[in-house]
Amino acid sequence: MNKIKQIKLKHFKFFYGEVTIDLERQNALIFGENGSGKSSLYWALYTFLQSVFKDTPQKVQKYFQHNHDENLRNRFAPDADDSYIKVVFEDDHKSTSDKQISNSTVNTKTGPLIRQAVQGSELINYKLLSKIHDFKNPQQIDLFPIMDKEILPFINFRENLVRHDGVVGTANAQEWWDYIKPGMQPRGKMHELPYKTFAAAVTKFNSELQFYFDSIVESVNEYLEKFKQPFTVSFEIANCSYDAFVDASTTKRNHKTIAPNVFIHAHFNHAHIPAHKQKITRPHTFLNEAKLTAIALSIRLAMLGQKLSGAVVADTPKFLILDDVLISLDMSNREIVLDIILQEFTDYQLIILTHDRNFFELLRHRIKKFNQTNWKYIEMYECEKDGIPQPLIKTSETYLDKAEKYFQLKEYEISGNFLRKEAEAFCKEFLPKKWQHTVEYNLHDLNGLIKQLTLFAVGSGLDKQLFEDLDSHRKFVLNPTSHDSYDVPKFNSEVGNCLNTLKALRKIQNEPFLKRGEQVEFELSDGTDTYKFEIKLEDDFRLLKEPGKASVISKGMVNYWTTKNTDPKGGTQHGLENLNAFYDKIYNKSDKTKNPDFWEEVLITSSGQLLKTERKF
Repeated sequence: MNKIKQIKLKHFKFFYGEVTIDLERQNALIFGENGSGKSSLYWALYTFLQSVFKDTPQKVQKYFQHNHDENLRNRFAPDADDSYIKVVFEDDHKSTSDKQISNSTVNTKTGPLIRQAVQGSELINYKLLSKIHDFKNPQQIDLFPIMDKEILPFINFRENLVRHDGVVGTANAQEWWDYIKPGMQPRGKMHELPYKTFAAAVTKFNSELQFYFDSIVESVNEYLEKFKQPFTVSFEIANCSYDAFVDASTTKRNHKTIAPNVFIHAHFNHAHIPAHKQKITRPHTFLNEAKLTAIALSIRLAMLGQKLSGAVVADTPKFLILDDVLISLDMSNREIVLDIILQEFTDYQLIILTHDRNFFELLRHRIKKFNQTNWKYIEMYECEKDGIPQPLIKTSETYLDKAEKYFQLKEYEISGNFLRKEAEAFCKEFLPKKWQHTVEYNLHDLNGLIKQLTLFAVGSGLDKQLFEDLDSHRKFVLNPTSHDSYDVPKFNSEVGNCLNTLKALRKIQNEPFLKRGEQVEFELSDGTDTYKFEIKLEDDFRLLKEPGKASVISKGMVNYWTTKNTDPKGGTQHGLENLNAFYDKIYNKSDKTKNPDFWEEVLITSSGQLLKTERKF
């Protein structure tokens, strides 16, 4: 399968001069601060792939011609200099293919490679996803205006377009719509073949559009379920029309094409929502931004799956390019979406771009948890050379990588500074949000974070040693005021020990598990009476696992009810509980007839499934 080996840009948007980005057929996670050229890279790939839909080279070359109004050249580039986007592909046998678009060369339509890549790829950015939010209260969400020029080029219908002038086009949906949109030019007579042919194309366009959305709706809802959303969606298509009767007339026609509508409706199936309120015809007035983003992303991923369900070449290049698509999701939903992308798209070359440093670090650590080694980590910054702003692109290293590198170079002060950054990053990733703040809602400093980390970990049933070791390092290596009091041999030992502690802590798996508001339950008997414990979770709970040990659930606030032989006994109780330990405590007082394994007895109330069915590790 062909994958991208190199991307070469010259004088394109923010890229001044020739810049080469080496991917070496690997996935890429790219952090780019605002103004660094990150979005320019996304649009370079978009422009490159979309070039296959242009019917003449001139419609591509205009982007690179300094005297064209629609050019995308860097504003500092000399007029005489060439400008281009070049992508080097390499297949499994190390054979390379160079494809380029520029003011002089457009060879993306030479051979099938780029058309195959378009068929097997999807490019999604935040601006495109966010358009689903941009409808006013009285309006319904209409997908079709968003699709025109942005999505239709990447959709193929089942049949080729047949035009009224006798020309046979392709099955590309954008080509169909570009033909129909302006109407018949010139308008023919209704009883003549050209008019009938045009009208038939409109009818066929409507049926193909309906068929397309019917073919993806099940997949859309499957993704929504995977994203833990409590609703499904449906699509309502209002047909495109041509030359319809003018309102209130039975004789006069409008001679226009009226675009179709693709409305999105949300459907809830909840016992506490009345039947007449289960269907939401204007989801943007009811759902928050995160849920709307989940809908938009589900639609795009379903569209990608539909493209590949047709007849495609076995080694079709497949790319999934995402630019800041998850920034409107909260952290738990980001993690769910990331896990799906990392697990279900392993046969794609992934290029994920973000301006959010925390998200970059989160994804980097999740990639490592899945033991995926085929990734490149890249950072982009704005710099200035000879007065010209341009990107600075470099390979990214983690704080831990940098700490180890400088430790080996015996630059202990620098290593210690990166260990401090790593310790703070680890605490913020490991701790639930509420544990990161004081009672006055101020963010803890590193000292406070490490103390909270130790309390949280030990309370959740993890071995306290590593966390106490980190706390001891807090007083010396991680305290920047103490460094100048150390002699070199002692500081060398302290830094090395702290480095090893943080490397060991990074091996602890930590995943979102149960969400606030969920309920679990179990029953135990003392030999005479049966007691049922119903536990409502008042915190988000996490699944934790140390290497070589069993999984545990983090400690959190719960409310629980105890029922004795169907009669309420204890009423409501609440407190901070470790669910594993809570079960063990009750089990030790029971007649031991049930399974001592917490995972084999505790049920999720809403589904009736054992808790272990949700356990990832």
